[in-house]
Amino acid sequence: MSIFQLLLILGVVLVAALAVRFLPGERSLALKRIFAILFVIAAVLAILFPNVLTEIAHLFGIGRGTDLLLYVFIIAVMAFAVATIRAKARSDARVTQLARAVALMDARSRERAESDGRKGGLGS
Repeated sequence: MSIFQLLLILGVVLVAALAVRFLPGERSLALKRIFAILFVIAAVLAILFPNVLTEIAHLFGIGRGTDLLLYVFIIAVMAFAVATIRAKARSDARVTQLARAVALMDARSRERAESDGRKGGLGS
């Protein structure tokens, strides 16, 4: 094993550990951990045995292992982009709901203050 392979493996493990630790969402935490472990295993095997990746690429009719890796990376980036866009849309919807709720509470609070002020002013 070369020093570069060792550094790549350490980098993959570090990125996966950080992703699992800091990504929000308890509901899918187990799924994230499973995917992270599978990713680490696949990445380590691809780093240690690059010829196997080329053989897998040949099974799919792709010339080189690096091309297969690129195609998988493109799909992964697209999936990440879609997930990010969906998460942002959900977050924006939550912010909109909260802003409406705060505006309604503020309006009701002002109404009460005005009606209490009128009631107090009539009796004096």
